[in-house]
Amino acid sequence: IFNAGGGWTKPMGADGDNVDAGWKNFQAGAGFRMTGNLFLKFNFLFDKLDVKQAALQEARTLNPTNVGLLQATSGKAKYDALTFEPMYRAPFGERKRFNAYLFGGFGWFRRDLEFTGNSGQGSLLQPGSPSVFGRGGNSGAVDGGAGIDVRLPRRRWKVYVEVRAVHGLAVNHETTLVPVSAGLRWGSL
Repeated sequence: IFNAGGGWTKPMGADGDNVDAGWKNFQAGAGFRMTGNLFLKFNFLFDKLDVKQAALQEARTLNPTNVGLLQATSGKAKYDALTFEPMYRAPFGERKRFNAYLFGGFGWFRRDLEFTGNSGQGSLLQPGSPSVFGRGGNSGAVDGGAGIDVRLPRRRWKVYVEVRAVHGLAVNHETTLVPVSAGLRWGSL
């Protein structure tokens, strides 16, 4: 099975106070049937969310000697997660056209913060807003969620909607993302 989709993400934990929810999530996955209704999947999630102005101001106030932060006028938080997920699917409805499913797993999580400021070198050398400060960290992650998909008439394609929670561990332990995604799935299910 293969799937790709996108949607809206709500950051929780410390990032929920500092980062806006937004519509910049993309995810893609691939997997195979183990037996019956049990599947094994790999899922990739990417999110890019705006840093709140209050959080940017707090970072400047708490770090008055960091020239890069003092020049920052906006910021982005970027998240990547690659997870391995067992999935249980339960078909129902007329000719098993619908599937409800649950999944949970673990994997890798990356969180990057990038602050941008005004270009002081002209548009030729620094078009747009150049990066003035960045920070990132890798860790493990756990995730879980549920969804439903609907087989399109006479097709191997399905439309799906799902919600998941991805929680970072170690250096990212204060970050939890809750993406709600919709997309297409292909495969013989």
